[in-house]
Amino acid sequence: MAISAEHQIYAELFADAPDTAVGFLRGLGVDVPDYDRSEVTSCDLGHVDPVERRSDVAIMLRGPGPDDPFGNLMGIVVEVQRDEKERKRFTWPEYVAALRSRHGCPVVLLTICPKQSVADWYAEPIHLGHPGFVLRPLVVGPSGIPVITDPGEVERHPSLGVLSAAAHGGQDMDVLKALHTGLDAIDQEKATKYIGFTLNLLAKTEGQAALEELMMTDTYGYSSAWTEGLRAEGEAKAILRFLSARGVDVPEEARERISACRDHEELDTWLDRAATITHIDELFAE
Repeated sequence: MAISAEHQIYAELFADAPDTAVGFLRGLGVDVPDYDRSEVTSCDLGHVDPVERRSDVAIMLRGPGPDDPFGNLMGIVVEVQRDEKERKRFTWPEYVAALRSRHGCPVVLLTICPKQSVADWYAEPIHLGHPGFVLRPLVVGPSGIPVITDPGEVERHPSLGVLSAAAHGGQDMDVLKALHTGLDAIDQEKATKYIGFTLNLLAKTEGQAALEELMMTDTYGYSSAWTEGLRAEGEAKAILRFLSARGVDVPEEARERISACRDHEELDTWLDRAATITHIDELFAE
């Protein structure tokens, strides 16, 4: 089954910043050991078996151990779930047991659900059959993701800022402002990626429209391929609306050319011409 873009984005956010998972675990009351570093480890939790067994993200916390200054202190299996799937109740215990066996350390399961109803469904304990052998998934839904309105917090923890915007940006403009301002202070390539992630996770919501509008204003200094693309897209839409209002027929080929254009100078020229032309060929005249 193909993995959705939304699923991949949530997984990458935790892969980018493994400490984010630790923060959620501690918030859920898990006794996480003091560690020196966190790192993503192999997600392949299967054996010699034709059935693939891969978690979304597997994290290892390392620190001083009895025989190794960077020993394995705790493993974290991070799973992203958008829908209710009964099969996960059978594969998750295997993920935990496999990572525990491979690295010889305690392992916890953290499940991230973009929908609160799905999070509540997965929070039910998983009874494995053996007396007393029960796995209680640690689940985080939108209500468990912090509302981040401090740009400094986004600058320090951009992955968490994206998660906050995805969960709360549709209802709280301050969250989107914090994300926008905080990302303006980090590496532009990374900021562009995180803005793209957020727009994808907020797709077809008021939050997406609000963030796009925010990115188009002069209030914030953030500029990237995303903002330039949005500006060009807005100009193209304006040209098409203008032509439609004036009754100029726009064939599909011309519509695609206008929509795909990212040259602002050319778009400005077309916008000026759209006010007077009577035929689409006049728009593209040299």
